[in-house]
Amino acid sequence: MGEFTLRQLEYFVAVLDHGSLTKAASESNISQAAASMAIAQLEKNLGLDLLIRTRAKRVEPTPAGVELGVRARRILREAADLQGALRGSHQDMRGRVVIGCMIAISPRLIPELIRLFAARWPEVELDFVEGNAEELQRAVGEGELDVAFIYSLQAVPGVEILTVAASRPQFMLAADHPLAHRASLRFADLAHEEVVLFDVPPSAERVIAMFHSAGIERKVRWRSVVAQTIRGIVASGRAYSVTNVWPGIESLYTGARVALVPIEDKLPLNELVAVVAPGVSRPRRVEEVISAARELTRQEA
Repeated sequence: MGEFTLRQLEYFVAVLDHGSLTKAASESNISQAAASMAIAQLEKNLGLDLLIRTRAKRVEPTPAGVELGVRARRILREAADLQGALRGSHQDMRGRVVIGCMIAISPRLIPELIRLFAARWPEVELDFVEGNAEELQRAVGEGELDVAFIYSLQAVPGVEILTVAASRPQFMLAADHPLAHRASLRFADLAHEEVVLFDVPPSAERVIAMFHSAGIERKVRWRSVVAQTIRGIVASGRAYSVTNVWPGIESLYTGARVALVPIEDKLPLNELVAVVAPGVSRPRRVEEVISAARELTRQEA
């Protein structure tokens, strides 16, 4: 392989991020000519075509460019961590961590992670991206995210899975529902009542599969992508819902006029997990994010 520089890799990744040499050059504070020359030199040194120009005047990576993008992000991250690693673990607790989080998990976990890190490690900058499990795992594999939090049933091959907390679906009922005091319920107990679903794939599909498994015809009345909306509808007594629960989040439902009741029906284990790139050395700050998530999900309400 020919020689290349970290600067060339930085410009190449900037082009991938912005889809344009002009925008990449602007973000990198260099001229378009300088950016174009750096990319051309990188292609020459590697002996590969890395980018193609589309009719829409954008640039897209070739297959070789896609692979280089994944590797370049990892190389640049390792280079950025090098100084901190040489100075010791305390210095490693500086810098940026980009977290991915499923939309169903984010409001329950991200605010608490930010709060905890602000108190313990104020020099670590936490950023987050919300999305579905598939796109978050792709971003982890391509080096765009340092870690992503998903449910284990949504895991795909090619990533490393680290268990964070046991998580199990529970019924969400109005606090004054006649069955809200029960220690547990089956889907059959609520067969004649209407349902409001969290409508972000694959969450809704997973719940519908639970109905099928229990032999119950679902009566989905409403769907929403906003957890507060679902809680409000449930609190009104017009429908019930199904939500994943782990030990540290019951307090989120306090004052919401809803009750959580465990599901008796046999269901597959669906843990809260952290997804990381396999075979990649992780800086201490990323490990601390995962440790903090475990700590938060162990807390009792």
